[in-house]
Amino acid sequence: MSHDAKTQAVLAFLRSQAEALPALAPQLQQMEELYSRKLWHQLTVLLQSFISLPEVQPLLIHFYESFVCDFKQKLNKLALAKIQIAVAQQYSEVEKVIFFGNSVAAEARKDDVEAHTFILCEIARMLLSFEKVAECKERLDEAATFMQSTAGVDICVQASYYRAWSAYYKIKGPATDFYKNALLLLAYSPLSEMSAEEALAISFDLGIAALVGEKLYNFGELLEHPVVAVLEGTDFAWLADLLRAFNAGDIDQYESLVARYHEQLEAQPALLSNTNFLKEKITLMCLTETLFQRIGPSANRTVSFEHIATASKLPVDQVELLLMRALSLKLIRGVIDQVDQTVRVEWVQPRVLQQSQIALMTERLSGWCGTVNSTLTMLDGLTPEFAA
Repeated sequence: MSHDAKTQAVLAFLRSQAEALPALAPQLQQMEELYSRKLWHQLTVLLQSFISLPEVQPLLIHFYESFVCDFKQKLNKLALAKIQIAVAQQYSEVEKVIFFGNSVAAEARKDDVEAHTFILCEIARMLLSFEKVAECKERLDEAATFMQSTAGVDICVQASYYRAWSAYYKIKGPATDFYKNALLLLAYSPLSEMSAEEALAISFDLGIAALVGEKLYNFGELLEHPVVAVLEGTDFAWLADLLRAFNAGDIDQYESLVARYHEQLEAQPALLSNTNFLKEKITLMCLTETLFQRIGPSANRTVSFEHIATASKLPVDQVELLLMRALSLKLIRGVIDQVDQTVRVEWVQPRVLQQSQIALMTERLSGWCGTVNSTLTMLDGLTPEFAA
């Protein structure tokens, strides 16, 4: 088959690479055949596996410029974006990353918004490694415009979007926003699909964020997630135990863990700088757990200050302040009776329930059903004329 000069130059490049790199010769020869036959889909699939090989990484920039650029318009745009990001990762200078990223993003915007968004997110995350936080945020805001107005976005784009936001909030905070975005990331990119290193890193960061996040007072969703299993098999198993203690509002267990793992805790700046907040948080979670046990059709919703003080290990004169704090955070709703030293509980913040809590609710509902049936039987006996 005769080829034009341009095609011959491309084929010559592939042959020269195959001669210089015998280990990669089979893949390069296959590329030569697919390129000659213009089988673009098959070539795309081969390229995606080829660029992931460790020995190929140093060659990617030259390989992209000398080979892929010749037919990039023929490729699936999202697949091309993934190849371009692999190329961008080979640049060691931030100026070159920005120039290359801007160029390929501008090209993608014309043809495929999903590919454009994927490139924005991946380049944004790369910029964080160069401490270009403002430039990262600028690109993520642009990506958010598309993501928030579009349904049915490809899973890999969703994962890239939340991975980038998680990386941003890990650096800038707040911890609550990192926690939310990291959990969304795991919805699109499960731990089982991540490398062991990345899975452990995000599991650990999620655990720390849950503890220090200002608006996070229920870890049920996290405890049901494989994140905990990842932590338990490592030196960070203490963090899984700490999360369980907080979720249960178990102050005794919390104090025991602090005493046992004080060296590990002190090695974490985020925990060390939030010591007072953590003490307040475990106390508030103890309060919500104590009041949760009083919620239900047959439960006595009036709780004495003395009962709360015993559970939370606080002096009775500090219970009212604790209740006011919980009310201000919207963890509970109720009425405080300062004279009688009681609180009437109307509502406790919804939560993901553990098995023991579900069992408690089942017991309450069974008791309520029994009370309703007894009342109905009594009314039937008192008013037989209505029963007839």
